[in-house]
Amino acid sequence: MNYSQHIKSFLLVLILSLFFVSNCSGQVSAGDTFLFGVSERFDRLFGNEATVACSSDVTITTKAVYLEEDGDTTATFNASNDSGLTLGGAQQWGYSTFETCIYPNSPFSGSLDIPVSVTSNYGSRVASVKSFPGAEVAIPTKLTFTANGVAERQCFKFTATHDSLRNPAVDPLIVALGTMTQKDGSGKVTSGTYSDKDACDITVSLDDADGPGVRVSNISRVMEEPSPSATDKDGTFQIRLRTAPTANVTISINDTYDAVNANNREGTTAPKILTFNNTDYNIPKEVKITSIDDLEIDGVKVYTVEVGKTSSSDSEYNGIKPRNVVVYNRDQSVPGYAYMRFDTTTGSTGTAGGAVDRFATDESNQFGTKYSNFQLKLRTKPTNNVTLTFSSNCGNKCTILTPTLTFTSTNWNDYQTFQVEGKSDSANSGNANYTVSFVASSTDATYNTTVTEPTFTIRSCDNDGTHLLQPCNFSGSPLATSGSSDRLTATEGGTSHIWMIAQSNPGADVTIGLTSTDTSEGTVPVNVTVSSANYNFMESGGTNRILLTHVDDNEVDGTVNWDVTTALSTGAIAYNPIDVFAKTADNEAYFYVTKLGSTKEGSSAPADTATIHVCLGAQNTEIITVSVACATYADGTIAAFGECGTLSTATLTFPAGSRVDDADASNANCGNSARKQTVTILGADDLFADGSQDYTVNLTKNANPDGVYSSGAATLSNQTITNRDNEPLGKAIFVTTTGAPGYNGEMTAQGVFGADDTCNNNKPGGVPTGTYKALIVSNSGGDSTVANNRIPNGTNWVLTAGYHYYRCNTSGYANCSDENSRLFVANGSAGFDPTNLVREFSNVGQHYWTGMTNTLTPATQALTPACAGDGLAYRHNCHGFTYQNCPSTPASFLYGQSWTMASATSITSQESVCSETKHLICVQQ
Repeated sequence: MNYSQHIKSFLLVLILSLFFVSNCSGQVSAGDTFLFGVSERFDRLFGNEATVACSSDVTITTKAVYLEEDGDTTATFNASNDSGLTLGGAQQWGYSTFETCIYPNSPFSGSLDIPVSVTSNYGSRVASVKSFPGAEVAIPTKLTFTANGVAERQCFKFTATHDSLRNPAVDPLIVALGTMTQKDGSGKVTSGTYSDKDACDITVSLDDADGPGVRVSNISRVMEEPSPSATDKDGTFQIRLRTAPTANVTISINDTYDAVNANNREGTTAPKILTFNNTDYNIPKEVKITSIDDLEIDGVKVYTVEVGKTSSSDSEYNGIKPRNVVVYNRDQSVPGYAYMRFDTTTGSTGTAGGAVDRFATDESNQFGTKYSNFQLKLRTKPTNNVTLTFSSNCGNKCTILTPTLTFTSTNWNDYQTFQVEGKSDSANSGNANYTVSFVASSTDATYNTTVTEPTFTIRSCDNDGTHLLQPCNFSGSPLATSGSSDRLTATEGGTSHIWMIAQSNPGADVTIGLTSTDTSEGTVPVNVTVSSANYNFMESGGTNRILLTHVDDNEVDGTVNWDVTTALSTGAIAYNPIDVFAKTADNEAYFYVTKLGSTKEGSSAPADTATIHVCLGAQNTEIITVSVACATYADGTIAAFGECGTLSTATLTFPAGSRVDDADASNANCGNSARKQTVTILGADDLFADGSQDYTVNLTKNANPDGVYSSGAATLSNQTITNRDNEPLGKAIFVTTTGAPGYNGEMTAQGVFGADDTCNNNKPGGVPTGTYKALIVSNSGGDSTVANNRIPNGTNWVLTAGYHYYRCNTSGYANCSDENSRLFVANGSAGFDPTNLVREFSNVGQHYWTGMTNTLTPATQALTPACAGDGLAYRHNCHGFTYQNCPSTPASFLYGQSWTMASATSITSQESVCSETKHLICVQQ
């Protein structure tokens, strides 16, 4: 080896060493195409400049696409969704179709050319087209852009075909995006942002459905970081084997494979190991991903959970690499501030700020900071230091002891203490509130601009000047010392409180006498005592606390004001403090109403009868009457029409002196009173399968001369009653309208179950929720090449004997109910007569795939070809609606049975070639 070779070898070893040291974590991110990220670095190291690392100046929305031959999910690019995709199909076992898009990121002038070449070993198993913009066309050899951004995207769509053959493993399909060329407005090559850079390639891998393999589902949903408003805090995916192994198969789950989820900052998975055997191989095992709040404002984070290679002593199942799972974690971190009060109660504010109270200082500063200190911290990690500068509008009533607090990206989650204390303003202006606020300054735009700072309200107790004794309490409570407009308030039977504090230590006990101006509304202790131990004390156990008890007078008298009168104190201080103002809110009502039970159509049994009891809550000196009537509804447009039946009386009459006893003065106990008046209600039978329906019974007080009940305030509430249906269940039927004029007879390898998926994925707006199945049969039992079977009133049948079925092709009761759009009532054999319908399924002249004659008999087709050599025994009805044509002779088309809506009430049946498109009739289960 010559000297030059020694130098080259040394440099190569050095570069390789640096490469591996810099990548010792073994982590990737979901946005990377890991396979090519490594190979491109090696290509550059070994001097192959034709495959250098790709440029991040061009966005490829998905670089590594994974398709399943028997996938049941379609994915179309949608920038407005968190996942960047709109999903269709059953959305469980992988993608059958996937769209990825390309667009330049930065503005440029002129044009940008990206060469394109496609290399595929899959043949017809994967179809690739340019899908956007415009109609689908073959992938061109060049993409040309004249502007940047997602609106300028050009997209490729890849679709898998299930060939029902076991195929050897081959390398992925590669869409190579080559070296980019920028041109000016005249078409001449120029230099710019994109010049001579390589756009990232796209790989498409296809999982064979017909041999040993591992099926991995998609993540069940976009997850949300834990927060009070989050509902989707976890997601799941499932794994199962395709065929039975001869020995146990284990699969590991690596949730920190992706650098985005380093140290599980975004989520954790459980379990970490899955084991399959030869009996449970085809039973899906679930992996749960639990979202974690990283306390950072980072939008939707996308990361990959690695599904490891299989390990087994079964050679067919050892070393298979399943596809990984992409996880979407929506940010719920809310920037703002968390606080802890002096009494350790906590709370937080978000971007809108907020007001925080329950603090106090005193103007003689006997409290110090005991009731006014609080602690603060940030709710999310800042990108730079955040400094809080405090101020107050207290004037001369306070002194701020903590002018600033600074939070860093290290201590942002640690509480820091703020303190403010009282100060004498040398005036007797009375108790008052003031606020403490702060301004955040930072180069972190979120905390500098976006987040509104909270304000802290503090009660200033005016115990300076001539106020030797002063009633006071915390901010957030009424002042109660400033007059009738601001009173301590509680509902009858409740309590409120305020404390008596002193200007200074009295040195000995001081007693203040108390009286209530209206003991029928409120009472107070005879006196309270201020001492050397509690003169600067506002705690629940103190003898200086004035406890107000708001009396329950059992009368309808509204809210009543009353006062606490303070006497001249005795003991160490002789001083008459200001009075305390209070009010008691009424808890009685003019009427109490008890509703019991529900009704049932066509039944007068006690269990099917509703009862309403009405009681008077105030004393009446005149006869009071209440009218009782069923509410009225428009015929045929509202479900409640025709549900209210017979009332036992139209008028409830209360003689003078009918006030209910105190023990029964509530809605719950009115029914126990001997003075109640009662009406019973029976439901009406409307003869429709409309389920339980609510209707209203109106209760109206009639005019009267009574001194209390003539008031307009003396009203009572109407009552809602449920009428239970006595007809068999009603079920909705709709006809598919998307994919017009319909769907051909090949409904994926799932056959009639694929038709069910089509129904569930194409529900019109307004149809009832639930699972739908297609009114379609496949009498394919005994043919192992058909994965499903459905026959009338037998296996997997979609109708139930006696049920009412109604059309529901749009929303609204008038368009979607047994009352207004009934089609048929299923007979005792769970069938119906398609030639004698109440109304049409959909427009006259439309065609539907059903596989049946118009007598609900599974049909066979005389024109069905033999499909020699394909091993298909059944072949009728598009071979169980799994094929359009014979697999080995595509020109030989299969046939299936379809219906035609011949008139508004009648169906005809005919053979149809399976390549024709027709609608599906979808039945709610």
